Amino acid sequence: MTSKVSNRVIRSQICTNESLQALCCSRPRFQEKKATFYSQESERNAAALVDLACEAGVARNEATKEYTTGYLCTKCFNSIGNFSALKEKVGRLKGEFVSKLHESLRSCDSAMTSESKGTKRKASTQQSGKAVKIVVTYKGRERRYELSPTRGAIAKSLGRNSKQAFANHSFKSQAVRNHLLARIHRTIRQEMKNILTSRDCTVTLNESNPGIFTSDAWENQFTALQHVAPVLTGILNASIPRNSSRRQCTMASCIGILVKSHGRSTLAHLFTSLILYSGHAAKQVYARLQKLGLCLSINSTLKLIDILGDDHDHLVKDWVTTLTTQTASSNGFITGLPTVHLSNDSSDSACSEFDVQSLPDPVFASTPRPSIASLSLNEDSFVSPLSPDISALTSTSYEDFTPQPTEHDTSPCPSMQGSAEIGNEETEEWSGFRLVGDNIDKNVKPRDMRINSQTSSLHYFHAYAVKDRISFKHLSADATIIFPQDIDFNVFYPSVEDNFQLVSNFETLVTRMFVQHIPGLQSLSAMANHHIEHQYSKNMALKSEVVPLGVLLKNENVLKDMVDILDELHKYVPRTTTMQTIDVCTGGGGTTAVDIHVNTFSHIPLGGDQLTVARIRGSQRVEFNAENGDERLEGFFPVIEDWHTKMCFMEVIWKRLYNSCSGMDAGTLFQLREVINRRNVISDVTKDLTACEEFMELVTTAHVLTAAMHVAGASNLTDLSSKILSKENPTAAATSLVQTLCRQMVTIEFIMDKSTCGSGDRVVEYAMETLSLGLLLLEFKDSIREGDGYRVLRCWKYFLLIFRATQHKNYCIEALNLLMQYYYILPQ
Repeated sequence: MTSKVSNRVIRSQICTNESLQALCCSRPRFQEKKATFYSQESERNAAALVDLACEAGVARNEATKEYTTGYLCTKCFNSIGNFSALKEKVGRLKGEFVSKLHESLRSCDSAMTSESKGTKRKASTQQSGKAVKIVVTYKGRERRYELSPTRGAIAKSLGRNSKQAFANHSFKSQAVRNHLLARIHRTIRQEMKNILTSRDCTVTLNESNPGIFTSDAWENQFTALQHVAPVLTGILNASIPRNSSRRQCTMASCIGILVKSHGRSTLAHLFTSLILYSGHAAKQVYARLQKLGLCLSINSTLKLIDILGDDHDHLVKDWVTTLTTQTASSNGFITGLPTVHLSNDSSDSACSEFDVQSLPDPVFASTPRPSIASLSLNEDSFVSPLSPDISALTSTSYEDFTPQPTEHDTSPCPSMQGSAEIGNEETEEWSGFRLVGDNIDKNVKPRDMRINSQTSSLHYFHAYAVKDRISFKHLSADATIIFPQDIDFNVFYPSVEDNFQLVSNFETLVTRMFVQHIPGLQSLSAMANHHIEHQYSKNMALKSEVVPLGVLLKNENVLKDMVDILDELHKYVPRTTTMQTIDVCTGGGGTTAVDIHVNTFSHIPLGGDQLTVARIRGSQRVEFNAENGDERLEGFFPVIEDWHTKMCFMEVIWKRLYNSCSGMDAGTLFQLREVINRRNVISDVTKDLTACEEFMELVTTAHVLTAAMHVAGASNLTDLSSKILSKENPTAAATSLVQTLCRQMVTIEFIMDKSTCGSGDRVVEYAMETLSLGLLLLEFKDSIREGDGYRVLRCWKYFLLIFRATQHKNYCIEALNLLMQYYYILPQ
């Protein structure tokens, strides 16, 4: 029936060629049209007609032939389009109906699946068809409710008092889950308000001292966050891997980003900003990271730096207070440092060669010390009678000498004898310290240089304090009276015993090189003494406590600025104030008693380079006639730091051994520098001391190993190792080789006496001088690293001769000053 109706409909709507021609003839107002169906709309209509014809039972090839080409009137053409649109609408409605039917089936299937995963009791209830009903009593009335399966499961878990099942079933219900999430959102918003109002969770920069930069700062903030926002911290805790070692920092950083969106800051922002500041980050970095909520702005960071700078020296002030109490209780204040007591009697052979007019008058221990500058020797006082007998120092034979292990120099200061038993024993905590300062120079070049815009040269002064690791409370502060005839100038020069001890330390250093660089000798590492023990080895193994004192915007090369620098640092000098009564003459010839305050200072070492030490003494001389000790800058004891001495010694080595024109001379420092392509090694040591120092250590090690191969007759290091290990006693063989190298190939004769230069093989002399100076440099560095003051003083004895021979007059005078103060001037 359907086929016939459809065929009839089609036949009624399709006009054949003959009927169309007849219609057109009967209706002259129509024009004949050829339906080509070339357009997209025509092709779609033609395809629809073919489909309809096929459904009506017409063969597709006949329908295609009959309905794709023909003559159609406008009415028939419109009817075909309406019918096709109706068919599309029916198909679309059919698709929507099918999709909704599938969705309903999936919902029913998931509900049945969730209910089937319940307990056995629930399954039996559902199978029996019993629904969960509850009775609610409200104002005397009862209302009964029959719950759905999902809500019934929630009610059953609540009735069984199973909190976990109740939470699980509640969260499975989409409606209940939405309400639970909304409640959690409200809770988190409230917790964020609590975090913003809590002083333990956020940080403000309007306080004089935040007080949060402590070792347990992260833990304290994390504890506060857990107390104020337990839900938020719990969610973040679940998001972090369980094996994470930075859980607290990660959670605090995440919460910090959330807090930053509200305009507040946390500990994470402060630390991030400080890291950026220490890394010299640009302003654009701060601006971009601030928008991400990761750090503070550049202005807030600078404000934070200022806040942290407040009371930065409180530790040093505490040391000053404690040191004042300790020295006052033990009468340990150095009321006056003695100077050399000279005689004007020219017949005295001990001082006949000195210019006594340039030296100060005698000062006794009971007399207040006028100025620390009187301890320094003038340049005119450094004359030829102080020159040692070189032959007595360089002609020593080591053949019959066996170095004995000693804890320290065998000739310490006479006043120190008797106190060596203190050593590493536990003593009362000592609060002594020293100040160290040096200049900071920086050139700022303009981007566009003009007449009024040139390179700016900035010169500032930086200082810091270092706490003593050794207690000096057991030592006496009483000074002694020194006369020129009591001075033995031989103690300022290396003695035979000093040479023996120096060679013994050289042997230790060479043994370390053998064990480290010769393959196969690592098994003999027990023979290498990696630490040359001394009296205070245990104390010097502790970490130094350093307190930066900031940068002063003063130039030490300007006398007025140097006085201001010392005046700023003078507040760290321990002092005691006493009341004294003096008689003052009155106008009528009588006297009246007047009480005055007298300050007594405990001298603090102030270290720096030779120029800084000279500036300190010059400033003290300028303020010598001031009224009180504060204005006279009393209490400073200028000393040269070992680092600057090492730099000066490297300049000596470079002056004697490094020449940029010796690239063709095999074995010279410059030729070796070209061989290994050390481009960072330059002629000016002060420009890159680290590179030059490492290069000198490498060359010294190479000379030691080459000399060892030459003595042992080996062709390479492997051959040398086999020769040593093939001996019956390899340790004794290695020790004998080391002693031969250090006792026959190490000498300082060439720099202490220039007259000996050029008398022999210059190549051998150059190699021996390179080896000797290199080992002396390593000895000085190892002495500083171990904190062995006696070894450092022994090196200063050699530096006294080396600096004098190489025309480093200022450092030579400072070496003599140091040795004079140690042996004769300073108390214990």
